[in-house]
Parts: sequence; structure tokens; C-alpha cells
Amino acid sequence: MSRPRRTFGTWRAGRRFRILKQPTSRNWPDVHKDVAYLTRKLGRWHPETLRARSLVSMWLSGEGQHADVLRLAEAEVADRTAEFGADDPDTLRSRRVLTSALRRVGDLDGAVAEARAVVEDSVRVLGPDHADTHRCRADLAQYLAENGEPAEGVRLLRALYAESRAFGSKRQKESRSVRHHLVLALEFKGEFQEALDLLDEEIAVESGTIYGVDEFLGDYRMEQLREWRGRLVAKVASG
Repeated sequence: MSRPRRTFGTWRAGRRFRILKQPTSRNWPDVHKDVAYLTRKLGRWHPETLRARSLVSMWLSGEGQHADVLRLAEAEVADRTAEFGADDPDTLRSRRVLTSALRRVGDLDGAVAEARAVVEDSVRVLGPDHADTHRCRADLAQYLAENGEPAEGVRLLRALYAESRAFGSKRQKESRSVRHHLVLALEFKGEFQEALDLLDEEIAVESGTIYGVDEFLGDYRMEQLREWRGRLVAKVASG
């Protein structure tokens, strides 16, 4: 089956989604109309439609409209499950996005429960060592740490961090992500010195990247890491 062809109408509807700039709130009705138009003309799973939906969720989250993000995430999971099945890797990824949406609306119990289910299904479908499975496990551990179980979150993340590092350079990006989660969990647990030591490792790695050398290129991660370090130093000093 051939992919639907782009027309001038779909080009015009999709042009607002070719940049990451967030529209002003008064344009939201037009944004939703354009997503609906792309869906009708190109199909729900066309790359341009997918990009449009992804940006809309990101923009809504940026405005703090987390209930709307949750509604869209739930619809995405339901539609993917109906179209591709519950075990499709993209369905599993959409469920991971749903756990984040649940967390953002303050439903940590729901986020933990869904994250546990996603981890179990990801292990069964993709395998325990798959990168997506590791990401799901990191999410679950962070939600546990935020939901009153910091010790369990730290335990899970320490194990996951060791596993990620064992893969070497081919999983360096993932290891850095897990380390970030672990620093957060350690901070929740009150183990500020260990959190600071791991954050210093991350700062050292970031300083070796092109963005760590020249922050004028538009990457502000190093600045954020240094601000975080300052907060941890203060917590260590206060005991």
C-alpha cells in the first residue's frame, strides 16, 4: 500500500510543526485543526502526523497543561494497541510516555503501577538487556524514589547503572541517563555526598563533549549541571 502523497494543503498544515518553536496560546485551536487535517489526509501514523502530535504534547507540557498531555498519551496507547498490538515496540514506548504523563499530573501510584507493567512486558518482548528495557527500569526506579521508596529506587538504579556501564562505549548515552536518574534518587534519599560524586563524574564527561567546551553553541546542559552541583554542595555542607 503506497504512502499518501503530500499536497499543498498538507504542506501548509504541517509547516508550523517543522520548527520546535512553541505557538502562543491563542493559536491552539489552529494547531489542533492542523493536526486533525494531517491525520485525515496523511494518516495517523504518517511521519509528519507523528511529528505534529509529538510537538503538540511537548508544547502542552511546556505550558503546564499536563492533564491534556495525559489525555493524548492515553489515546496514543489505545490507538497503537488497537492498530499494532500490545507487544509492538512502539506501543511499549508509547506506554512509557504514558507513565511520564501520569507522573506529571501527580499520579505517582499510577505511574509506578504502569511502569512495573511496562518493564515486565519489555523484558518479555525485547529482552532484559535491550536499551528500551533499561530505560523503562530507570523510569520505574525514579518513580519509586519520588513516591516514598527512595531506598528501593536507589537499589534498582545502582544495579542498572552497573549493567549499563558493563556494555561499554556502545551504551554510553544510556549510562549517562541512568547516572542522572541515580543522582536524583540519591538526592531524594538524602545521600548527598554520593550524589555529588556521581554528578562530578557526569560534569567531567560533559566537559569532554563539544558542548562542554563551547556553551555558546546553544547547549546549556553544563550550566544546569553546575547549578545542580551548587545545590548538592550546599546540602552536603549542611549535613
